[in-house]
Amino acid sequence: MGPASLELLRRAARHAAESPGQSRRDSLRVAADELGETLDPRFRSADLERLELELGQYQATFRPEQREHLATLRRAALEAMTFFAEFRPRLVGDVLTGTADDYSPIVLQLFASTPERVIECLLGHDIPFEESETSYQYPDGRHERVSVFAFGAGDDHIVLEVFPEERLRETPLVPGGAKLRRASRRQVEALMQEGAVDTH
Repeated sequence: MGPASLELLRRAARHAAESPGQSRRDSLRVAADELGETLDPRFRSADLERLELELGQYQATFRPEQREHLATLRRAALEAMTFFAEFRPRLVGDVLTGTADDYSPIVLQLFASTPERVIECLLGHDIPFEESETSYQYPDGRHERVSVFAFGAGDDHIVLEVFPEERLRETPLVPGGAKLRRASRRQVEALMQEGAVDTH
């Protein structure tokens, strides 16, 4: 076994594009089952990163209208980042990686002394929200639960993940073991202007 084949990645990219909301890991699994291939867990992180690249190429080739939708989402993300500037927001997820579809939320990671600071901000601006939690793992094996606040802004769905302030310099992992990509407002602006940005 070894890294996923290019054929598998391309088929997984098509599944991901045609099945909004399906996780990238599920797209890989479905493609592997169809081709009779076995995914090597040692290469899971690398396979997921390669799948993101293939998905971006698939959308650019077969769904060019997604590029304008992506640009709209990134503009909305910048507006949200400006609004929450005091919490040093970082953009993460499909809107950053360029693989967003019609169902993709704008996900911002905020950094505050307590989640209540963000709640006060939302309530102070009369923004109704839903509250939940999610969990992240760090390279040293630590797991951390963080508060999540979600709300609608026009046609957009905004998701805020609130981390302690000291986590700004620590990058958590995504499922599969790779470091999460995230970008500051300045980096997102550069991404829109130049089409590329270093988000490490």
